[in-house]
Amino acid sequence: MNNHPLADYVRILARGKNASRNMTQDEAKFTLAQMLEGNYHPEQLGAIFMLLRVLEETPEEIAGFSAAANHYWPAGSDEFDLVWASYAGKRRQPFWWMLSALLLSQMGYRILVHGTLSHTPGRKYAHEVFKELGLPIVSEDNSAIKTESLVYLPCAQINERLQQWLSLKSILGVRSPINTVMKTISPNGVPSVQGVFHPNYRAIHTEAAKLNHELALVIKGEGGEFEVNPERKCIADFRFADSSGQIEIANTQSHFADKPENTDTSALISFWRGETGSIYGETAVLNTAALALCLIRQNDDYGQALDDCTKAWSGRDCTII
Repeated sequence: MNNHPLADYVRILARGKNASRNMTQDEAKFTLAQMLEGNYHPEQLGAIFMLLRVLEETPEEIAGFSAAANHYWPAGSDEFDLVWASYAGKRRQPFWWMLSALLLSQMGYRILVHGTLSHTPGRKYAHEVFKELGLPIVSEDNSAIKTESLVYLPCAQINERLQQWLSLKSILGVRSPINTVMKTISPNGVPSVQGVFHPNYRAIHTEAAKLNHELALVIKGEGGEFEVNPERKCIADFRFADSSGQIEIANTQSHFADKPENTDTSALISFWRGETGSIYGETAVLNTAALALCLIRQNDDYGQALDDCTKAWSGRDCTII
């Protein structure tokens, strides 16, 4: 009997303590390409994901997986100015970054947010907030992706297996490498902002972007989303077309008394409309928007970006949501 095409790739990871190794970038790309086409057995899927989890995925593996997934972006995805990955969800805070993206869209930039449907109980996800704000969500008819300046793309519309695999946490008991990979994907030539929960993943994400010649900016974000937490110093690792480095944002204070403690979207609406105020919220929105603007401009002049976002905030259309 002939071996399945993926059998050799499972073997790379599973030869035991001394003989196992991580995949090369090309091996990882082939592996996920096969799986995205449905050419795998469930046993192979579980083995590959969990063995990578034990070995700890490398930038080369994430880059290979990301390159394979990037073949599936819908038509028109490469016409945006920025891709915004949202996979962590929120438990304790409103989606302040959503207002950052909305602000940038009012500044003339097209923002494509991609993310997951709910897969962890007790968390709120971006697709729910888009719906509550009345913002467009891509369906089978992807006309919104061709016309809207701020749009949400469920990852199932990229490839339905991606959402299925993200939902495996309840079966496997732990996150799989797909949770990392999904934050790193982007259409050809479109820069991507990415939030991570564990600081050491910043380096993995930025190195994967370098390997794939992609433009990216990565932070340890609030709750794992791409959102600056004003109560903590923020370090952003960036990779531009002609440079790489870090942008640091100091926290002005360690505690904000007006920080909301729930994910209620109505707080975002009233804040955007100017009906309520929040120093925490305004700082989070503007700092996050300024970092994203640095990536769009391929320029690490954070001070100028913050000034521009602050002016745009003062002149925003408060009636849009």
